[in-house]
Amino acid sequence: MRSSPPSKSLDSNGGAGVKHGSAAPSVCFLAFALLIMTLAAAIASRAQSDAYGKDLFNQHCASCHFTETTAQKIGPGLKGLYKRQTFADGKKITDATVTRWIEAGGKDMPGLKETLKPEQIRALISYLKTL
Repeated sequence: MRSSPPSKSLDSNGGAGVKHGSAAPSVCFLAFALLIMTLAAAIASRAQSDAYGKDLFNQHCASCHFTETTAQKIGPGLKGLYKRQTFADGKKITDATVTRWIEAGGKDMPGLKETLKPEQIRALISYLKTL
């Protein structure tokens, strides 16, 4: 006479239950904690870049540009620059076009390529995106 194999216990969803003491919950928690720490570090880094960009703006740009309005000072006000999507000449606003604008200057704006390092321009752009 043959005996039938023992039956497996099923959880409430009809699947095999997870053994208590499994490492899976610990690994998931650690992965989640690492993700949170990475996001927090990225946010802190972005905030530092924005603050540095604001300092650079105050040193090099504020004498000619407003940040709280689009009104003309010497140059155009920069509030909502990235939300506008295009410059006055119709060219699309992107990081690359804003970089070229900062480096080369414009009609009444001096180019800052020889004054600002690439990482400073990136910080300045990061700040401009917050306006």
